[in-house]
Amino acid sequence: MSGILMYKAEPYYKLDDLNNIELPKCMYKMKNLHKEQSDGPKSAQRGSSSGSGALEALEQRQENILRDLDALQTEVAAMMQHLPASVKQQASATAAGATCGQAQLEGPVRDIVINASPSSPPLSLFIMYELLKQQFRCFGSVHVHSSVENVPEGLCKCLGNGIRSDLRNRTDFQLAITLIWKDVKPSPQMMMSAAYQTPIHGESNVARYLGRILQPSYDSLDPVTATEIDTWVDMASTQVLLGNNKERAASLRSLNSRLGKHDWLVGSGLTLADIVMWSALHQTGQAAGVPANVKRWMVACNGQPAFQSALKLTQS
Repeated sequence: MSGILMYKAEPYYKLDDLNNIELPKCMYKMKNLHKEQSDGPKSAQRGSSSGSGALEALEQRQENILRDLDALQTEVAAMMQHLPASVKQQASATAAGATCGQAQLEGPVRDIVINASPSSPPLSLFIMYELLKQQFRCFGSVHVHSSVENVPEGLCKCLGNGIRSDLRNRTDFQLAITLIWKDVKPSPQMMMSAAYQTPIHGESNVARYLGRILQPSYDSLDPVTATEIDTWVDMASTQVLLGNNKERAASLRSLNSRLGKHDWLVGSGLTLADIVMWSALHQTGQAAGVPANVKRWMVACNGQPAFQSALKLTQS
């Protein structure tokens, strides 16, 4: 049976046809979008109107727009020459404020989430929040994580509205700060981008971020002034808050020496350095036994309206 065929069929191709098969050079063909193949005057005219004609129209439109912008700029410049000097100065100040001077928060709500331990509340946050409310439409909310228990009532209302979940009017605000009391150590954590989920650690760094929202021109300050502020902020964070007794004592001596000749830590007014240092002294329990110069400075800080809400928390 092995040598017997079950059936036999005629071949469906001829050997001579194999040499005449045309194989494709590409998978598929499509019309040339840039220029049609020209095989005569009509085809060339058609390609020019559909391809290069549309491109020329787009170029002409762009040239018209640029020409109109140049004309508008020239017209505005001519009008500015006839304005009073006071109006010119006001316009220049407005333009400068929009770029680097005054704080600007345009667009959607800027969301900031801060995790902090209720055993060591970041008092500088509450001061910065009061200052931010004077300049922006701020929304604050407080929540308690399951990792902590028995959070004092004052801490639950530290942003002025207590624990709430009603966010229906959230879009009416420019800045939203959500504080979550959570078991985080050794310092607070801030999330300022839901997309990247990269936390910022440390009360001093949180204060720096909020300070730049409050004063966008901070980075354009005199380098010496900016460095002095950063030095005191770092001292408050590393030596007062997280340092040992020897480091804290040394910081207090430096602080007392500085305030013996100046009313504020840097410059002639309140800065971020005063806010963070004031917070660090209260959190470590050193506020009650400070030297005379530091005590006078703390009284001046306590008299600032933005410190009132944080001061109440230290007394509760």
